[in-house]
Amino acid sequence: MKKILLSLITICTISCASDDGNSPVDNSSALDELRAASIQLLSGNDEKVWRISQAELKNGQNTIDISSNFNVVDDEFTFTDTTIEWRKGHAVQYNATNAQEAKQDYYVAPENYSYSFQSESATQFSSNSNMTYEIQENGSIVANFSMENTTELLLTLVPKTSQDYASVENMSLQFTEAFTINASLPVFGTGMIGANTDQSIYISHNGYYNDNFSERIIKVDLLSGTQTEQIVNSYNFVYKKMHLINNQLAVVNTQTIDFYDLDLSGTPVSVPISSQLPGQVGVSAVYGSATQGNDIYVIGGNYNVNPATIFKYNTQTQAYTEFATLPADRYGADATIINNKLYVFGGATDFPAVQPAQNTIYIIPLDTPTVIETLQMSQNMNVTYVKAHQNLIYIAGVKFTGNTVEGFSERDSFIGVFDTVNNTYQELQHDLPNNSGIEAIEEMCIVNNKMYVVHGDMFTGMPEDWKVYEATLN
Repeated sequence: MKKILLSLITICTISCASDDGNSPVDNSSALDELRAASIQLLSGNDEKVWRISQAELKNGQNTIDISSNFNVVDDEFTFTDTTIEWRKGHAVQYNATNAQEAKQDYYVAPENYSYSFQSESATQFSSNSNMTYEIQENGSIVANFSMENTTELLLTLVPKTSQDYASVENMSLQFTEAFTINASLPVFGTGMIGANTDQSIYISHNGYYNDNFSERIIKVDLLSGTQTEQIVNSYNFVYKKMHLINNQLAVVNTQTIDFYDLDLSGTPVSVPISSQLPGQVGVSAVYGSATQGNDIYVIGGNYNVNPATIFKYNTQTQAYTEFATLPADRYGADATIINNKLYVFGGATDFPAVQPAQNTIYIIPLDTPTVIETLQMSQNMNVTYVKAHQNLIYIAGVKFTGNTVEGFSERDSFIGVFDTVNNTYQELQHDLPNNSGIEAIEEMCIVNNKMYVVHGDMFTGMPEDWKVYEATLN
């Protein structure tokens, strides 16, 4: 590192020799040597990951420090000797007027670029005319991105170390009651998603409201404790999964995908997808779901087509297509996406019993979905609920005795965490009650470094108070 930095200082000494401070290096062999030193700094021996230490958003008259925003902290830049991969994580709202408005719960795909040095320079390089970089004497990188509508994003990048990754510090989760919701929740059919943007939680379920079978969405403001709801007369069977996509709430049902305003104010748009595949009735019965960008992936759970199939729905084109095939049938296996890889956990192989429970972890690269890696959890789970938190994936799941046809005699809740940096799984202890033997987790989400779980007894068909517990992760 010292040798590389000394080379960079030499570059600056040579290039700053003229009055304008930008005199070119005129020795081509020396320039090649200094560029090689810069590439070594950028990429190490193969590839090197950098993080954002400082981020500034400029638009109009606004200059906004967004360095500590969750949707900046989760960004990574991976350099090789010729390419840059910008793992954006959650997108930034570029037309914001303050740091809060710049937050967005919208997980997007990585972007890949080649880069080249500017003429006669060994410290300045670019991906295109809108993305320029300069290596500093202290070894950091200053990046200047020209975004949409004269907006600029100014970043300082530093090498990402092992200490910068999210780690599992709390191996025993201590839960306390956060709030209750009054609802007739079905057994493992509830949808739940957390919004870091405004510190809120959305919960969805089907029930009998206003003398109709209806879809009900509840929004809980974690800061004020207030609950708002929207009820739509629509019956989409039981199972639901929820996502936040480009400032909309998406609810994946068995026959439709419904899109709601985040404040639940407008009329939702319901997109039927059951008719897009010949012979298919509904999407799935007990399925998982994950999103990246404008794509929603629906994992298994289908009883009319191959239940090992993963489908993909694009919210822009509204196309619903087959995407990949898992090594085995899956029902109740939830999933998430980190850095262009789809992770699928647990589930069962049979429907309608949703048995026997499995402990598999399937890792599917979205660019090469036929290449699937299989790992194992330490515990089998019939149904899982999966959420990502930076490089970590938290898995809450239920293992039950009996089945969904004849009934349950016992249910147990399990919580684990998977680290995508080293592909390791750890089971976490918890203190959630199970006095009746059938109390269990019905859904899970993560907001602001806390895990929230809907937890309770069995489905009675009548509205009752369900407890939502919270536990600090680290």
